[in-house]
Amino acid sequence: MDRELLKKFIETPSPVGREDELIKLVVESTKSLAEDYIYDNQGSVSVVYNKKAPFKVMLMAHADEISLVVNGYNPNGTLKVSKNGGVREKLYNGVKVKIITEKGYVNGVMGVVDKDKIEADDLFVDIGCFSSEEAKDIVPLGSYVIHDTSFMELQNNLFSGRALDDRLGVFVIQEAAKMALRLKAKAGIYATSSVGEENTGRGAYSSSSIIKPDLAIIVDVTYSSDYIGNPAKGDINIGKGGVICLGSLVNRKLNKLLEETAKELGLPIQYEVWPGRTSTDGDTINRTNDGTPTVLFSIPIRYMHSPVEVASFNDVDTMIVILAHFLAKLSSDIDLHPYRF
Repeated sequence: MDRELLKKFIETPSPVGREDELIKLVVESTKSLAEDYIYDNQGSVSVVYNKKAPFKVMLMAHADEISLVVNGYNPNGTLKVSKNGGVREKLYNGVKVKIITEKGYVNGVMGVVDKDKIEADDLFVDIGCFSSEEAKDIVPLGSYVIHDTSFMELQNNLFSGRALDDRLGVFVIQEAAKMALRLKAKAGIYATSSVGEENTGRGAYSSSSIIKPDLAIIVDVTYSSDYIGNPAKGDINIGKGGVICLGSLVNRKLNKLLEETAKELGLPIQYEVWPGRTSTDGDTINRTNDGTPTVLFSIPIRYMHSPVEVASFNDVDTMIVILAHFLAKLSSDIDLHPYRF
């Protein structure tokens, strides 16, 4: 695994609605092997391998990250903000931020109205201005605000960064697709970095509708259960492998083949149960075309939707290998119907 490339993926800003920089990095990092690129009007990009293959497999991870967006100005020169995705307001108290503008980044610090329950309207950004007129000249309305944190390596082969959800997934699918080529995969591979997952799902719908894949593999993050107060759907630990989703959304035969692939390789996997919607791009893709069969393979992380999400290098490595070998097994011969009489 190229850790320097992974670091670039994690540190590249990609707030919902302005995923441009990460999409550019995806293209730049795949030019040596990609046969084509498919761009949709929403902003997603699909890196195409084995372009002539009639059987199409879509690998999807969402490029966007949660953020705040500037929606007004206070008389004292601070910026008003609103939520852009599943923001946890309390995590913005007393932190450094960067505002993305057409002219570059603007530094700021978060302020918050002192009350028991903090809501988005209680947040504001101090960029050092003394009037709303001055602030307007520096930060246009609609600018995106992200946490000013960086990639950090921790003990036991763990690492931390802002919005591993789901830039980490974007890295995993691109690396898995490249490895699958080396394994002589025969299926057409469409490694799609989607946009807008955190608030609309627009990118997944658009890309899937254009490509019309025979099946889709969604790579997102999920809650680990190895920290206090977690909302995990099972006994899930970072460092113990990727997580296969069990539920009505996913295709059982694909799940079984994914599980068999991991076991053949002797690599660890874990399980979680989502009986209904998974809050991933899989929910969207499942409703496209004639009902695209999907499988969801997730990266366990701690502290989701925070500026210090934590994951394991080991999980990233093993998931890339499992997905690559899984892709190498896929062909038009596979029967995806959940049951036949």
